[in-house]
Amino acid sequence: MSFDLNVILRVITSPNSAFVQIRDNEEKYFVQSIGLLAVSSVLSVLVILPFVMIPLSDAYFKGVDDVDLPTEGADLVWAMAVGFLKGIVSFVALYFIGKKIGGNTNWKKVFSVIFHTYVPVIPMMIVLSVLVFLMWDSLAEIDPSYLMSTDVDDEQVLSVIGPMVAYAILVGVFAIAFMVWIIVISVKAIKIVDGFETGKAFGLLILVMIIASAVSVVFNV
Repeated sequence: MSFDLNVILRVITSPNSAFVQIRDNEEKYFVQSIGLLAVSSVLSVLVILPFVMIPLSDAYFKGVDDVDLPTEGADLVWAMAVGFLKGIVSFVALYFIGKKIGGNTNWKKVFSVIFHTYVPVIPMMIVLSVLVFLMWDSLAEIDPSYLMSTDVDDEQVLSVIGPMVAYAILVGVFAIAFMVWIIVISVKAIKIVDGFETGKAFGLLILVMIIASAVSVVFNV
């Protein structure tokens, strides 16, 4: 399978024309859309990889009975599988609900267009994984006993946890920015493939996101 880098880049630079091209040539881009779903699912584990690679001191969890952090390779495989499943569930919900309210009845067109909205997920996962790694590594380097020492004042504590807090803020800022970008592109995709107005496309997207989130809750990911 080869990727059409031109249309992938145009999803970022000129999404409307890219989605029109994909919609009108769904047979050509169908396999590529599956590939994008698979790649984004694989890359999604990069964000939780630092939790597996960099263990924290047990002192951080003292007095905490139930800590649910990914710590094994199996957690990564599970997260990857659930990510792929969420993509399929999102498509099924979007297609059938969209068709019910007057959207496109050609499932392959919808599939091909919708999974090209995963293009921004690739840079998002790469950027966030780097920031999460730096944040978690900064936290792991902090000696918990030092923070709990009565001889340490607030200024010293801030100097120690400062880098970790800064990385945590950057994670939040970039996560929000990427999510807004993905939502905007997804609304454009739904408008083009289903012929909906902006409000209708946005409402359908929000409903599908709620359904996909339920998958995460069920599988605890």
